[in-house]
Amino acid sequence: MNQFYSTFIFGFVSLFAMVNPIGMSAVFMAMTKEYSKAKRHQTAYLVALYGCILLIATFFIGPYVLHFFGISLASIQVAGGMLVFYAAWNMLDTKPKNSHLEKKSPNNEEVDNTFFPLTMPLTAGAGAIAVTLALAAKLSNNHSFNLIGFSATLLAITLVFITVSICYRHSDLIFNRLGHTGTRMVSSLTAFILLAISVTVIWDGILGFITPLLHP
Repeated sequence: MNQFYSTFIFGFVSLFAMVNPIGMSAVFMAMTKEYSKAKRHQTAYLVALYGCILLIATFFIGPYVLHFFGISLASIQVAGGMLVFYAAWNMLDTKPKNSHLEKKSPNNEEVDNTFFPLTMPLTAGAGAIAVTLALAAKLSNNHSFNLIGFSATLLAITLVFITVSICYRHSDLIFNRLGHTGTRMVSSLTAFILLAISVTVIWDGILGFITPLLHP
């Protein structure tokens, strides 16, 4: 059970910080402000569903794709960790980048943003995919099926997107309660946690390169 809890907590915290459902609810609200309340709620559920399916598919298929291209776990951990670090640093260093997300079609028509860009890259973007690949590759590193680890990670992914559906559905309420300052504080806190997680992932990757050299 210790392995289940540790794998679940690490996976959940890593993905939650990367997806940032509370902070991104402000962006979701901005992009769906022209929607009716019912359509916004439906879109929130669909974004969570699509994001969950995307990351679960990445979790299962990703390691085989990496193996096909001859990419090692250590490489994914270092590259993914750097990508996550970069994303987290930008979250701390800049203002929320939502100005370019509020574009409308030339004729001011309502555009279906459910999968792109709301699901990908805003909710389940490159950072979340990189974290998922790192988690999958780490569990697959012993070349055996780790039922406990896989179950814990799948539960973590599912709960993260249940949180996404709740936050996005109530984005108007969250945004009004937190305001711009509160939303920025939440984003900064999750970004700081994400920085720490990215350093851990990068360090694990570096150890993956060094260990075989020390123990040939």
